[in-house]
Amino acid sequence: MIYQQSFLYSSPGMGDGNFQKALVYLDTHNGDGARGWVVNKELDARIANKLRVGMKLQINLPIYYGGPVDVNSVFILHTPDVIIQSTQQINEDLCITRDKQMIEMFNLKQFPKKWKIIVGHSSWGAGQLESEMLGSRTNGRCLWGNVKYTPDLMWNIEPKAQWQTSIERSAEEYVSNILKF
Repeated sequence: MIYQQSFLYSSPGMGDGNFQKALVYLDTHNGDGARGWVVNKELDARIANKLRVGMKLQINLPIYYGGPVDVNSVFILHTPDVIIQSTQQINEDLCITRDKQMIEMFNLKQFPKKWKIIVGHSSWGAGQLESEMLGSRTNGRCLWGNVKYTPDLMWNIEPKAQWQTSIERSAEEYVSNILKF
């Protein structure tokens, strides 16, 4: 199964602190592996303040922890109403930009309608995510669940509630699929 452009939510017993109660938007998933961003974990205020200084972000905006990979990189997930040359459109209502120009625009209060500044990302090697989903390398424990991407879950649910909401929506999707038979 391909999970690209959907959400993964960590199982309640996830032992990895990077992903406890995490909701991950999965941008890429193919034979080479998978990549995404944790979208519901706002960084501690002290750490976020240091990062704002480092990235020359002059206003107090939330910064999120995207995952344990490439933590020296900043990604901005946002709606497509503001696009610069380096912006990549991920789906019809979601883009990613990795450019200082976007931070400069934020300093001028030129924001996309919805956005998240994210440090780092999450990635899995070829077959790794599949084995974590099936439990084949994790003593039979499934580490992740999956729910379809919706702009509502990305932008309109408070980050602290996104994980629980994703589990509830996944259950609703499962029941709905069963009832179609």
